[in-house]
Order: sequence, then structure tokens, then C-alpha cells
Amino acid sequence: MAIYYEHPDWFRPLFKELDARGINYVKLDASCHSYDPAAANTDFSLFFNRMSASAHLRGNSSGIFFTHSYLAHLEAAGVRVINGSRASSIARTKYLPRRCNSDSRSS
Repeated sequence: MAIYYEHPDWFRPLFKELDARGINYVKLDASCHSYDPAAANTDFSLFFNRMSASAHLRGNSSGIFFTHSYLAHLEAAGVRVINGSRASSIARTKYLPRRCNSDSRSS
């Protein structure tokens, strides 16, 4: 199992509990993660995505879009993904820049 997270403080209690129970997992920090899109295999069968769509507030806007591509890659490789690319698409639309429809011409 892999836990992909964006904010380490939020996950310390979870990691502590998993460790206490002896559950094997991999921590994947979204701020420094990379992957090979040509690779067909992965090292885990379950992927828990906790990339926050509000990451842009902490300077990680590009991570939101990277994560969406990574989730789609994992799903295509047959990995079971919790909070997958579909959920990611919905969440990130809340934070995309919005265009203003106001008329800026002078009268």
C-alpha cells in the first residue's frame, strides 16, 4: 500500500498508527515525487491519494496537475486507487483560476 500525501503534519497520526499495527506501507511525499510514465509496473497494488487540492495555497500548484496524471497512470496499470483521477478532476476544478466576465472598457 502506498500513501501519497501533500501535508506531512496531517498524516503523522496515521503513520504512527500504521506503524503501531505493523502494517506495511510506503510514504510518497507529493512535493518531491516523480515517476516514469513509460513504466508499466508499480511497487504496490493499493494507492491512497491524499493530495490536497488546496496545495496551491502552500506553493504546490504544479503538484495538483502532476498528481492527476500520475493517478491516471496508476489506474491504467491496474493499481487500485482510492481518490483516483476522477475525484482529482472534481477537486481541482475548485481551485482553477476563474475568468472574470466583467467589461473592463472605460466608458
